[in-house]
This record gives sequence, structure tokens and C-alpha cells, in this order.
Amino acid sequence: MVAKPESHPAFESLDRFAITEMRPPTSPAGVVAPFYNLVRDSAAPPLSYQIAQAILGREKGKVLIVTGLVDAVRFPCGEIDGPIGSIALARALTLLGFDVTIIVDAEAMAPIQSIMDAADLPAVTLRRADLPDTESARRFGAGFDIVVAVEKLGRNSRGTRHLVWGTLVDVGDPYGDDYVQAGADSGALTIGIGDNGNEIGFGNIREQAEPLTPAGVSVAGGFFAATLVDYLFPASVSNFGCYTLVAALAICAARGDLVLDGEQIRRWTEVGLDAGLRSGGVDDVAFRGDDGIPTRFVAATAEIMAGIVHQALLGAPWVAKDLVKEAHTQ
Repeated sequence: MVAKPESHPAFESLDRFAITEMRPPTSPAGVVAPFYNLVRDSAAPPLSYQIAQAILGREKGKVLIVTGLVDAVRFPCGEIDGPIGSIALARALTLLGFDVTIIVDAEAMAPIQSIMDAADLPAVTLRRADLPDTESARRFGAGFDIVVAVEKLGRNSRGTRHLVWGTLVDVGDPYGDDYVQAGADSGALTIGIGDNGNEIGFGNIREQAEPLTPAGVSVAGGFFAATLVDYLFPASVSNFGCYTLVAALAICAARGDLVLDGEQIRRWTEVGLDAGLRSGGVDDVAFRGDDGIPTRFVAATAEIMAGIVHQALLGAPWVAKDLVKEAHTQ
């Protein structure tokens, strides 16, 4: 095999951290890197670079971030994964000049509002999902230029939503897919960020990913969500996917101020947990962390991503000689 240098080293590093698993034994393992490899063409740049460039290539218009995962038993007030990353992404997009709205399940509105208050983001609109029907939801979604779904359960081929164990979910906002589809139909850029495959966006790889269905789980209509997006970004934790995208935006825009450090993420996570959000990935409802990862390691991951941005913004990378030759011949 001939060694080939990387053309976007900082973004490759970000993506590696995004898909690095440190899951507890109660979560599906060994699937995120395969998801990523199904999404990314071998000749294409890192996914975080592709998505950041697609966002920055748009006019500074209206962005909708769709997040929140609720279940009557496991997550009655919502899951911690999704809202933290969505707020981090909303903050970055607002600083870049976009008009950002986050829409969340009614059941999760109060704890997510607590995080918003701690983040002090008056320019970001937090909206309760209270639309009465599909037509209203589609009309709402069609009003945005970019629609991002983060850790949002998506409907499978039979129109049902379910948890990672296959448990059907019939509470929470049922219109996440409709916002995304209506946005796409009206020309919006659509992005899905998820970690297990039952989230909006995994329709992009639904058939190819079927062998990665969690062992012992069977769902009528298939485990994987069916809705398509322009860009799917699989991550080990959906919040980590958002931190990665924020970091990529920071490098592409040369805006180090977009990035959040580990301490800020730790503080927001603690606020969310104290307000009633719960960690996924574990059975312990009092677990302090995100998707079964203790908070200190969550903060460490965000801190490393901030470090990658810091180093990348010091100057152009010293690339291998083959890339220099390639650049001169183009």
C-alpha cells in the first residue's frame, strides 16, 4: 500500500474524535465508524469540512434546529443528548450572522430553557413544538433556509419512531421529519446528526446499514429512520457531532470565538441534568453524564476539539510533499 497524506488534517482529526466510541456496555458498540464510512465517499473531504462549507456557502438566512428526545418512561423531560449540542451550534451560527430557532418537545421545554438561560443567548429563539397538524408543521419547516435535526427520532419506513431498544415512541413532537422534508422541498440545506441510526437523516444509508442493527432488536419497518437529508453526520454521541461541526465552522471561518471549551460544556450539561434531562445509554436515571459517558470525559472531548481549532488557526498546515506537488500541478 502507498501512503497518501491527508489534505484536510484538522478536519480529519475532528471527525476521528466525533466517531470515537467510549460507550457503556448498555449501548450498541462498533457501529459509528461503519456508519461514517458508509456516508463518506473515499475520495471526498472529511464530513465536518463538507458540512461547514455547505453552511458557510449559504446566505445568512433562517436556520431551524430540531432536537429533543422524550419517552414517557425513560426520558419524561427529555434526553441530555441533542439539546446541549443544538445550543452550541445555535450559538455559533448566530455569531456567524444566521437567525436561529430551536424547536423542542413540549415536555422538554422547561429544562432546555434552563440551559438557554445559563448560555445567555438572547438572539436564539427557543420554540415549543405545539403545531397542531402535519400541514402546519410543513408550512413552518418550509420557512427556513437551513434545517438541522440533532438526535431527533425519525420515522422508519412504516412511519413509526422508536428508541434504540426498539421500544415504540408515541409522545413528544411527531413532526420532526415533516420540518426536514418541507425544508428540503422548499430548497433548504438539510443536515442530520445522530448516533445509533434511528434518528432523522439515516435514511441516507438505511439499506446499507441494515447489518448494523443492534443485536436482538427487531422493529416492523426496520430499525433505521427513513428520512433523507443533504448531509448526514454520524457521531458517537450526537452532541459530539455538534461540537465537531462548530469546530469545523470555526476553522473554515477563522473564528476561534465560535468554539466552546470543556468547562462551558460541563456547566451546560450539569444545568440540563439538574433541570430534569437524563442521560441515554444507561439504565441509571441519576447518571451524571451524556449517553453513558461521565461528564468529565464529555468535557474532555469538547476541550480536545477546542484544542484542534486553536492549533489549526495558528497557520496553514505543513503538509506532506506529495500534496505540495499536487497543488502545483493543478
